[in-house]
Amino acid sequence: MSNNKKPRAVRQMKSQWTGAIALAVSAVAAVALAHTGATGVVLDRMNGMTAMRDTIAELAPMMQGTVPYDTFIVSEGASVIASHAGGTMLSLFPENSLEGVTYAKPEIWADWQEFAALSEELKAYADALAEVAPNGLEPAISPAGEMAGMDHSGMDMTGTPQPTQGFTVAELMGYGAASEKIAVTRGTSDPTILELDLTTLAADDLFNRISATCSSCHAQFRAGRN
Repeated sequence: MSNNKKPRAVRQMKSQWTGAIALAVSAVAAVALAHTGATGVVLDRMNGMTAMRDTIAELAPMMQGTVPYDTFIVSEGASVIASHAGGTMLSLFPENSLEGVTYAKPEIWADWQEFAALSEELKAYADALAEVAPNGLEPAISPAGEMAGMDHSGMDMTGTPQPTQGFTVAELMGYGAASEKIAVTRGTSDPTILELDLTTLAADDLFNRISATCSSCHAQFRAGRN
């Protein structure tokens, strides 16, 4: 069967894969350029941050409703983010690893508890998004109220949730013009209850929480943008 006689779906899939490969090649080239001079653990963490940034860039249009929502892509993307967060991320920041090309700030080690809490929060949100991707842009059930995020002060059960500053996706990823702000409420919650509640949320809610957590971490602990 000639190319022109192949089913339309096959031709479209081939076109999509061709585009995906081209994007992947471009991304690798961009990473190589941005990370010239970085080695060892610094390069490893830069690559991890870039993987998360690129995943957020891919998922953002789906969450904004500008391209069709794809459950598989959302779930896989969330798994990529989760794989670079939590303990994996923390292991790539040995104390005072500031040699050579790095965007890390000394504040990471001065306030390790906050940095670690943000990393674990990011993993919790990403793991939940991977699980609830089939929910789409609608929550599985209607939550009784806006769920608070994780507390970063020893999980104290007292206190009032405070809204965080909104960040644009462009600001999060380090390029582009300003666009719609992302803002979430973060406060106090028991981590076990938090994980259970997360599965009731819509995918875009969790995505916004992931974005805001990354932005909060960058604002406190990142010196520049790649």
